[in-house]
Amino acid sequence: MKKTLFFSAIAHSILAICCAGLIFLTSNHSALAQATTESDIVVTGEEVPSAYGAPPGLSRSRFSNTTQAYVLPPWSFFFGELFEGQGFRHGPPNYLFTQEIEMGLPYRFNVAAESQFERFNGGGGAQTVSLEARWALADWNKIPLNPTLFAEYKFGVGTIRHEEVPPPVGGGEEEEEEGGPPKVPDAYEVRLLLAQEFFGRVEWAMNWFFEKENTGDRGREWGFSQSVMTPIFLAEERLKVGIEMEYKNVTTKDTRGDPLNSFVIGPTLAWKPSTQTRLDISPLFGCTHDSPVADVFVAFSWLFGGERAEAEAPVSSRFRYYTDAAYARAGKDSGKEMKQVAYVPPCPQWYGDREWNLNLFGTYAFTNTEFAPNPSLVDIVQSTSEGGPVLGTYDRYIGGDHAWGGGGDIKYFFCRYAGVGLEGFVLDGSKPGFDIFEDQSVPTFVHKRINHNHTIGTVLGTFTLRYPIPCTRLAPYAWAGVGAIFGGGERDELHTQGPPDAFAVNAQTEHFGAETKLLGQFGAGLEFRFARHFGWTNDLSFGVIDGPRNNFGMFRSGVNFAF
Repeated sequence: MKKTLFFSAIAHSILAICCAGLIFLTSNHSALAQATTESDIVVTGEEVPSAYGAPPGLSRSRFSNTTQAYVLPPWSFFFGELFEGQGFRHGPPNYLFTQEIEMGLPYRFNVAAESQFERFNGGGGAQTVSLEARWALADWNKIPLNPTLFAEYKFGVGTIRHEEVPPPVGGGEEEEEEGGPPKVPDAYEVRLLLAQEFFGRVEWAMNWFFEKENTGDRGREWGFSQSVMTPIFLAEERLKVGIEMEYKNVTTKDTRGDPLNSFVIGPTLAWKPSTQTRLDISPLFGCTHDSPVADVFVAFSWLFGGERAEAEAPVSSRFRYYTDAAYARAGKDSGKEMKQVAYVPPCPQWYGDREWNLNLFGTYAFTNTEFAPNPSLVDIVQSTSEGGPVLGTYDRYIGGDHAWGGGGDIKYFFCRYAGVGLEGFVLDGSKPGFDIFEDQSVPTFVHKRINHNHTIGTVLGTFTLRYPIPCTRLAPYAWAGVGAIFGGGERDELHTQGPPDAFAVNAQTEHFGAETKLLGQFGAGLEFRFARHFGWTNDLSFGVIDGPRNNFGMFRSGVNFAF
């Protein structure tokens, strides 16, 4: 009997940080006999970084829920949490949870990482981990439609729980492949991103995409998405409304001549609670037989950093205003030479040269192997008696294909860029097993499935490198550690005597308990400091135990206290 997987999404608590604009005015006084006087005008405005002259709404990486546009300003960061709910014409709905982080680099480059989780028909887990890069061909408005090239590689880390589009009417469910559900294949995707501003108020973006799976049924997908939005009601473009649509053409290696066509369209709304955060909602509706009945998107994004990035000011004048109080004095408005001076605030120090860090985090571990691909205990007896046991390919230490948990670490940074620490975490593990007893002298044949529920613990010593990016709250970091992992590794072995016949052999199960193993772990992540002594960390790591079937990946998200 196959065990049902349970998936729960972790919603990260995100604090909205608002930065108020400061207006400073200076003037140089000279002698009354001087004919001309030079004074400064400070340029102020909404504190949203601009990418190479692009309007702020097109400098956020994700223009809307289905489209992306242009690039980020250098050394700025974009965090996004995206929910997508698909309601099909046949079968249960599907829910996708996507987390993404993107960093702007000089010369119009961006790099990004993305992870996706899925919940479908009572089960769920991690699906893919992606690495992305994009490059804009020129500064904003130097080339019509501002073309940007995008490339992404997706690593499959879960199982295929349903096909890309709903099955045909009366088609029934596909049979699982021998050895369990198929793995999500690796895939690559390329896109052409186009974006433009019209009439000073209307913003438009369009993506053309092509995606190809490397293995499995070699699914191929191409299509386009586009969105158009305009600000309404609220000042500083805090509220925008528009329309967006997406078309997909999907085929596999066996259906190249009979593609499935999906087209959804609907309204979109973007609301900015602060200058750096934004909430996007897009209820889209299917227009073809192959489309979902509804495809609903909700995304929360956060853009920050880039305070000292060498990005041009926005082209559109609606993003600027000027302070001229210094020139209100009577008799001093004529014959003056004026210049604009951008005010640059001093850089606060968010990370110390020497500090202790206490980090508390939640974890999600995935093993990249199947939970229990062989459901037949009779097959286990038969294959063992023939000398080739069919016991499955599931993980030999943690057990299931995923596990939730939590932990913490304490580190001492003896300089701004390096520290040593002690880390520990626990996982709620569950591993399938069996209990078989067969004796031909009685005769008797007892066989049943069992489950090993256990708590897995680890203790590691770690070494961490970090780089606090100047004038930002961000610090990318990488670490490696070595220690012990304990509480897992239970296993069941079947011993047989007699002919290679499942119903004529003597068989008995031997149970082995938990064991302690050496663990090595390495990973990388990003910390954001809300305040000097409080931050938020997110990272991805890999644990190496003893052989590839024991290794595991792990996502962590938590809070960090610095003192």
